[in-house]
Parts: sequence; C-alpha cells; structure tokens
Amino acid sequence: MRDGSFHGSLLWALDRTCTAMGGRALRRWLLEPLLNIKGIVARQNTIEQLIENPSLRQDIRQLLRSIYDLERISGRVGAGTANARDLLSLAESLVKLKELAELASQGDSPYLKALQNVPPDLEKLGQYVIDHLVESPPLHLKDGGVIRDGINGDLDAMRQRLEDDRQWLANLEITERERTGVTNLKVGYNKTFGYYLSMPRSKAEQAPENYVRKQTLTNEERYITPELKERETRILTAQDDLNKLEYEIFVELRLKVAEKAQEIREIAKAVAAIDVLSGLAEIAVFQGYCCPEIVDSRIIEIMDGRHPVVEQSLGAGLFVPNSTNMGDNQGEINPDLIILTGPNASGKSCYLRQVGLIQLMAQTGSFVPATRAKLAISDRIFTRVGAVDDLATGQSTFMVEMNETANILNHATKKSLILLDEIGRGTATFDGLSIAWAVAEYLGTEIQGRTIFATHYHELNELASILTNIANYQVTVQELPNEIVFLHQVRPGGADKSYGIEAGRLAGLPTSVINRAKQVMNQIEKHSKIALGLREGISKVNPTKNTKNKQELIEQLDIFDDF
Repeated sequence: MRDGSFHGSLLWALDRTCTAMGGRALRRWLLEPLLNIKGIVARQNTIEQLIENPSLRQDIRQLLRSIYDLERISGRVGAGTANARDLLSLAESLVKLKELAELASQGDSPYLKALQNVPPDLEKLGQYVIDHLVESPPLHLKDGGVIRDGINGDLDAMRQRLEDDRQWLANLEITERERTGVTNLKVGYNKTFGYYLSMPRSKAEQAPENYVRKQTLTNEERYITPELKERETRILTAQDDLNKLEYEIFVELRLKVAEKAQEIREIAKAVAAIDVLSGLAEIAVFQGYCCPEIVDSRIIEIMDGRHPVVEQSLGAGLFVPNSTNMGDNQGEINPDLIILTGPNASGKSCYLRQVGLIQLMAQTGSFVPATRAKLAISDRIFTRVGAVDDLATGQSTFMVEMNETANILNHATKKSLILLDEIGRGTATFDGLSIAWAVAEYLGTEIQGRTIFATHYHELNELASILTNIANYQVTVQELPNEIVFLHQVRPGGADKSYGIEAGRLAGLPTSVINRAKQVMNQIEKHSKIALGLREGISKVNPTKNTKNKQELIEQLDIFDDF
C-alpha cells in the first residue's frame, strides 16, 4: 500500500471487473470522479438494481467474461493493424451483444438502457465475419489459411490446384521408393534448395539416371529431377498467389468492419460501464457497503466508516470502524476543521485516508464502506500525507511538504476536502508548531474547507477554543501499567500525549535509551512554556460571523509574537 503498486491500492480493492476495458474504465472513473449529483445517482441506481437482482448480476458478469476487448480491437481495426484473430474475437463478442441487451432489459437505469439499444447491424456484422474466417486462424496473415472455403470461387480453385500438387508430392515419395527399391527415400524441402529427394549415401548407386545430385551430406544424398523442379515452381507460385488473394479478401473484410468502428467503440463504452458497475455491486454485497446519500451542501456524515483497502487486507471483522461529521447541512453546523491527535501508530493517517477514499468512491458512483453516509460533492480532494525528499530537484523532505501545503492553501475552496498529516514535523519544533498553527488557522478562517488536520502538536487543540468551526478529536488508547493498547477509535477531545517513547519501545529500542528518553521528556514538560503562551491573551472568535475589523482577528490569533 506504500510502493505505488496495484496490490494494496484502491483500484485493487474495488476491481471486480470481468473485461480489460472494464478494468480501464474503473481506473478512469477513480481518476476522474463526478462533480454532478445526477451522474452519481445514475450509477448508484444501476448498482442498486444489480444488488437487488443477484441472478441478473451474475448472468451479466458471466457473459462479460466471454467478451473481448472491443475498445482495443476496434482501434486496431481502424488503424488497419488487426489480424485475423483480432477480427474473430471482435466478431464473437459482437454476436453476444444481443444476449447482453436482453439481460439489460430487466433493468431501467440509464446504464442498463444504454445496453438495450445495441444496433442490430453489429450482430449481423459479427456473424458475417465469423462466416468468413476459419475457426482458429493463424497469428500472422502471411501464413495463409485465414478465409473459409466457399467464400471465393477463385480462392477455392487455387486451393484445389495447390492441394493436387501437394498430393502429387506425397505420391512421388511412394512411387520413387518402389522404382528405386530404397524404402527410406523421402521427399524433403528447405528454403535453399526447394524440394528434393533424399536417400542414404549407402544407397546412392540405386539412384536413377534422371536424378541430379544437389547436395551431399555425411549420411545422405539429395537429388532433384526436372519434373520435381517444375512442380516446385507451380507450388510456390500457387502459394504466393493464394496468400495474396486471401490477404486481399481479408483486407476487404477488415475495411467492412472498420466502417462500424465508431459504433463499436460507443457500445464498448456501455459494456465497460456495466462491467464496472456490476463489479462495484459485487463488492458492495460481499463487503457490506452502503449507498451514500449525495446532497447539495457541505456535509460529510459517515457512520461507522471503514478503510476500503485496509479492511480487505486485515480480514473480515478485524477493522475498527469510525464515524465522521463535518460541514454544515440545512442549519446543522458541524466543524469545518478537525484537529486530530493521538499516539504514533494509533491510526490517524489511516483515518484521514479512510475519509478521503470514501469521498472519492462516493463521487465515482460507488457504494461506500460504512453503515450510513451523507456526503456533499467535493470540488477537489487535497492530501498532504507522508513525504519523501526529491533528490532529482534538490528538495528536502520539508521543502516537498511546504510545496504541497502551499499548493493546497492557494487552490482549496470552501467545497474542498483537505487531509493534512503532520504539517511542520520536518523542521525544528517551534518552527514546525508555528507553521502548523498558521496553516490550521488559515484553513479555519479563510478557506473554511472541510479539513482533517492530524498532528502531534497538541497545542493546536487550543484553536477549538478560539474558532467555533474547529473541533478536537483523538485516537484513543488504553493505558496499562507497563504498556498502552491502541483502540483505534476516534473520539471527541484532544490528546495530550503522543506516546512516542512507547512506540519506540515496541519498535525495539534499547531499555537504556527508553529510560533516558523518559527522563528528558519529564524535564522538557516541566520547563516548557509553549502551552502557557498559547493560552494567554486569546479570546474566542467565530469566523462565520462578520467582524468589525479583520485585523483584530488576525492580531488575536497571532500567538507567537511573544516568543
């Protein structure tokens, strides 16, 4: 889930497609989520109908498994590069569209209706191609044997003459064995000498006078005869003429299919879409997904949400679900920004990704891993989760982090979903805390987009006492005498410890290092004035109401002037 590979990605978690074009369509949908409710609902309705009618869903998926890649093949047909196997695969798929249309007629969603309107001439075209091509054509057209018998009279006549000449060769081997008395005489062929008669060197004296020695090998003599050379010329010429005529017939057939390439591509889109939606219906059933309600507001309301990738990796029932409530909805005011604190390795980053993936899935039209969900459209999903240095451009980890953060602050809107993890951790403590505070403050007052801000700077919890659209949440743990237990539950309230030393102990740091770290931490906590400075001279401010002087608000929030 961290190396950019297919396994462990959202695409891996959701891909239940049966065709190559369906797999590409799912990837495209995830990269290009919808921004209109009508389009999302149309996909949801199709998934819902396929869930409610499991036999229809299974019949469609079974049929889809026998349909080839119409998009790619039609593209090769249009480009004039499709071979006989391509055309046959395309044709076999086209004749199955009628059966697919009949299945789709059991539903009334826009995506099922699109399959019901398959042009009848496409099925006829498919049957026409099947009637012209042999059942198992060779990979290369130059090999011949592509067109069926009975399609072209000249082709059939040429094949018959060629077959007669080949039969003559077979009979020649028998007659020459009888004439020479050499029982292991053979008729052979190679590209250098053409056809030849072969016998052991020990039998060379039995060669008739009309045999002309062509090649002598260690244990073999090879001969030709005038009649054999004449037949060879006829056979090779006939084969060339036959292949040329067969190729011309095939090209004509391919051009006939190319005339319908655009129609084929259009129906391929409908097939790919129903493949994606039937796959999403399948996973919704087996993973227990719900249909999110898409509303025209700014709300994110997720009941018992789950990370779609992690829960599949962990196995059924092992993932701890968490709820999310953000944004306003018909007078109900939820926080725009959540300050999320908690121990290392407690699940903060997982929670951030979970919310982002659920929002993305909802806007592709998919059901989502939750008990219930009500979601507004997000114009963009911004993430700043994890960072590495960029050696190619000479940027440090912290600089990469700042560039990504700047991009978010410069382009996010009130309708954006913003997920930030550990802003400011790549530099000195005071610098990092200052940047984290300023970024959170700007998001809460200027942008007011729905934001989850995961941090180990517990001082940021003070923002909730200043701005009414900010709330504190924490990932809880259970403290035992000598250890902590991660509960992975997100609950209201701010954490005051990160338990980093405990995480170090779990990772295997030496006991002496752990003990010394505890001593240092106690001294730092005893003498630190950061918390005191954050709490002095700050009055509550509601950013949703107009202030007489915006500069007054800025001054109240400028908490670092005294440091």
